[in-house]
Amino acid sequence: MATLHLLLGLAGLLIGSDVAVRGSISLASRWGWPSWVTGLLLLALGTSLPELFVCIASAPEYPGLAAGNIFGSNAFNVGMVLGMTLILKGSARLNVKSVHLATLMPLTVCTLLTFLLPGLGLDLYWTSSVMLIGYAIMVLISIAGHKELQVHDDAAPEKILPVTIALAATLFGFLMLAFASQWFLEGALELADRFGWKEGFAGFVITAVGTSAPELFTSVRALRLGHAGAVFGNVVGSNAFNLMVAGGVVGLMAEVEVPEEGLRPQLWVNLGFMIVLLVPALVTTRRREISIRAYKILGFALIGSYFVAAWVIQ
Repeated sequence: MATLHLLLGLAGLLIGSDVAVRGSISLASRWGWPSWVTGLLLLALGTSLPELFVCIASAPEYPGLAAGNIFGSNAFNVGMVLGMTLILKGSARLNVKSVHLATLMPLTVCTLLTFLLPGLGLDLYWTSSVMLIGYAIMVLISIAGHKELQVHDDAAPEKILPVTIALAATLFGFLMLAFASQWFLEGALELADRFGWKEGFAGFVITAVGTSAPELFTSVRALRLGHAGAVFGNVVGSNAFNLMVAGGVVGLMAEVEVPEEGLRPQLWVNLGFMIVLLVPALVTTRRREISIRAYKILGFALIGSYFVAAWVIQ
């Protein structure tokens, strides 16, 4: 049964990601949005719904599992999704500079707040409210600033769908991603139970991989369709949604305290991968593009970092 769940989830993720990307890109084209904004808002929201569902289900009684899912998903997004993108992108441009430093500031502040939270003794409800407000600010900054960007964008979609069909396709793709990720997750958890992995490690790796699979498939599909600019925005947006929205929900719904055992290594990992997302906004320029070989080296380094982080958590 575990194998069947994994195969059904894999098929659903492939189909759902294809439909979601095509629908979202069509909507963005109709609205005049560049593809990185599509990734930051539309794709990130849709592909992060599984994390939110898992957090809602586990937060009241198992907030530690929910927290592990959030930190593990963010690590997977940067390490595996972004790393795989750098390896496969070829000559396509990611336009990472398009995600302005101002856009990343709310996520950076909330990451630091989360890292310092165990030692500050702050009220969890207050912190959760700050997280949710921070995400709203990030979205407003993204929408307000996207028209000012004059950067090379990806090629226009081969076929722009009518708004009604594009909206229906996007919603259908998101729903399929949500259901398929649950099938994939069930199979993965059954396998984890067979191997006897402990809850903290299962939360960081197994549930995170299951709920982050949509980000991986959607990003690879967007890359194949020629919309590489959506990928970095998707990673940033997904991490912001996971930490600030799903994390805010965990704080509001938790009926017991988040266990501190094993939490500090996860916080360090989350902080480290947040710094990785800040690097492009700090050091890259729009006129200079590093070599394809260098991108591949960075991609393998990110993937290796993810496995090191998983080993540290274990």
